[in-house]
Amino acid sequence: NRTRLFFAPTARTLPATSGYFSISQIFFPMLAVGVTDWLTFSGGMSLLPGASNQLFYAAPKIRAVHTETFDLSGGVLYMGIPGTSDPFGIIYGVGSAGSSTAALTMGLGWGFYGDKTAESPTLVVGGELQVSESTKFLTENWFPTGADIGIISIGIRFFGEHLAGDFGLMTTTESSRGFPFLPWVGFVYNF
Repeated sequence: NRTRLFFAPTARTLPATSGYFSISQIFFPMLAVGVTDWLTFSGGMSLLPGASNQLFYAAPKIRAVHTETFDLSGGVLYMGIPGTSDPFGIIYGVGSAGSSTAALTMGLGWGFYGDKTAESPTLVVGGELQVSESTKFLTENWFPTGADIGIISIGIRFFGEHLAGDFGLMTTTESSRGFPFLPWVGFVYNF
């Protein structure tokens, strides 16, 4: 699961012909495949019970630079609900520095809706630190440059040869009443 943090992508791509099936927050499955060593394509659709329309999403990512300790990629998360609205999503560039045991990921993303694109980007800063043979700490943080509020998170990933599970807590940089965290849960099967 080196190709993503909780939700945000890292700059790493899947090796050709490898892939994974993931499910996030119970209702959002995704299939990802390494088309080549430098091109990963993923996509899926929501499975929201009782919804008359489901959300479809596609996320191609192209790696432009690859060294032993650094990757630089760009991609798009393209989403839409057929027949109900214009497509929306994020166009991004991202870099990841480090190894499979400790890495820092930073990226900039511009949201879009239909043919309109955001004037200011969102900064994403994340990291991963392996603390045992089957456990990593993760963090993923979103800071819109045109807003005073951001999203911060911390969590843990348990992983084996083919299966991985994420559990995290997300909150905003603004104080809130009640329980201040939204849990994040995700599972992945790598093939």
